[in-house]
Amino acid sequence: MRCMKIAIVMIGMGLMVGACAPTTISPNWGKAYENARVNQILNPDAGEELAPVEGQDGVANAKATDAYRKTFESPDAQFEKSVVSSGVRTN
Repeated sequence: MRCMKIAIVMIGMGLMVGACAPTTISPNWGKAYENARVNQILNPDAGEELAPVEGQDGVANAKATDAYRKTFESPDAQFEKSVVSSGVRTN
């Protein structure tokens, strides 16, 4: 029993000392995120172009913009009950 206590104390001390070891982050850390973000940009210079966009229907764009703005006027659903199902029926 005494050997077991000593072994547990030694393992605990080893874990505590190991937790204090310095850690280093790879120089490539975050590169995948940055590459994915950059690859999603179709035209990085779009904000600097002053020419109007050609080939888009103005009426369709206006309807899409109105539909987008209406989504902020009223919420789609009112949740009065729990959304998460735990297997217990809630009425």
